[in-house]
Amino acid sequence: MKRVFFRYFLSVFSIAVVVLLVQFGMLVFQYRVSQDKWKDRVYEDFAVSAQEAMSQGFYDGYGINSLLLAFSNIDEDRVSGFLLRDVDGYSMFAFGKNPEGRLLSSMISTGPKAQSEQQFRTVKGKATRINVVYDESLASGNTQVTMASADEIDVKLPQMLRDQDIIGSIIIAINGTDSFIVDLLSYSPRTYEYSKDIINSCFRALLLSVPLCLLIALVAAWVVSSRNTRYINSVRKALNDLSRGKSGVTIPRQDNIELNEISVAIEDLDRSLQSNAKSRKAWLSSISHDLNTPATAMKIIVDGLNDGVFPADSQTLQQLQKENDSLSDRIGRVIDFSSLQSDTDASVADTPTEQLVSEVLSTFGDEACIKTDMQCDNIRCDAELMTKAVRELLKNAVEYRSGEEQVALKVFETDDSYCMEVINEGHLASDMDADFFEPWSRGDWSRTSGGSGLGLPIAATIMQLHKGVISITQADETHVKASISWPK
Repeated sequence: MKRVFFRYFLSVFSIAVVVLLVQFGMLVFQYRVSQDKWKDRVYEDFAVSAQEAMSQGFYDGYGINSLLLAFSNIDEDRVSGFLLRDVDGYSMFAFGKNPEGRLLSSMISTGPKAQSEQQFRTVKGKATRINVVYDESLASGNTQVTMASADEIDVKLPQMLRDQDIIGSIIIAINGTDSFIVDLLSYSPRTYEYSKDIINSCFRALLLSVPLCLLIALVAAWVVSSRNTRYINSVRKALNDLSRGKSGVTIPRQDNIELNEISVAIEDLDRSLQSNAKSRKAWLSSISHDLNTPATAMKIIVDGLNDGVFPADSQTLQQLQKENDSLSDRIGRVIDFSSLQSDTDASVADTPTEQLVSEVLSTFGDEACIKTDMQCDNIRCDAELMTKAVRELLKNAVEYRSGEEQVALKVFETDDSYCMEVINEGHLASDMDADFFEPWSRGDWSRTSGGSGLGLPIAATIMQLHKGVISITQADETHVKASISWPK
């Protein structure tokens, strides 16, 4: 029970952890994608706002103060700050805070001399150029502002800022000449309190799912392992009962369809074993009777000879020989069937068809009752075993034919197999055992004249060794056909 429990627990918990890891990975990936989109949108909106501010007259001169005045009229709280640089890259003004909340103006020195003492690094960034066409000789409203995308530019970034803090740069051109560069800072959605709480709550919920999954895995593993352990114990008990010869086993049905299939299969096995046991007892009783009949007849003749009841002449000896041959034949069939059930292998080789058919017919006293139709010159098989199989089929056909019509033996081949057919006049009983190739299953049609009933099972076993098939069917209303075929 413990081993089953831990196996199910590890299975359920592993699945839950994998699902959580996939969800976590998707959440992180989606957050990164959304963050990049968010920064792009902030950058684009700020650039458009900057163009509008300058177009509305907030920028009315060439100086830095006029530019700062225009930027101060932009209402965009998603921008955490900006760095104003000249075209040579030296910082002229810093506004806003770094990710830790410190003012940039207190951290970044301005001017070439002051900045030579600080550490900067150069990174690539996207840029948008705002071109301001300004003519002092004209009256109010003399400013024309256009905006266009620009190539990537080099950004001199102070060491206290990260590469991802710069979302883009805006190049301010006066009458076509680049004058200032504004580097926009926007750290991430998590920089802002409300969005930070939302994002953190998502991650907290994901982390809280781990112990919840652990608890669910424990409960699920206990329930499943308990149910399956009970089912396994019932299956084990049923199989043990079957191995001890008991019958009538039952297994409780489960909600699981696959487990119910196992239960049905075991109950079918129980019924099959009961049927086979019953048939085996009947067969053993029958074969005992068949073996006992000639033995009893021989004993009667011998006792008669000893007592002088039967004369010791040739006729009595012939009758004694006949009974002895019958007993030997039946014992030989049992030995043949037993040997075929062992590790016998078919020694396949090319065999002339005429030679094999001649060997088969040599045991029949009256060959006139069998007609042959050989449509191929050679077949590939174990000649000795195949002779036995065909001989058994012919013997049954001759013995149980209902008229005087000859039994037909046909030998032919197809593209991928060899085939033989034995056709005799007669019909199969409607209530005949469908599995009459098994030694324990025999129909009344084969019991009318005694015998061990092992002829067809021997033929079926030989076809199994050739990886072939055997069948007996009602060919038409008046003829029965026995067919065998095996692959080339």
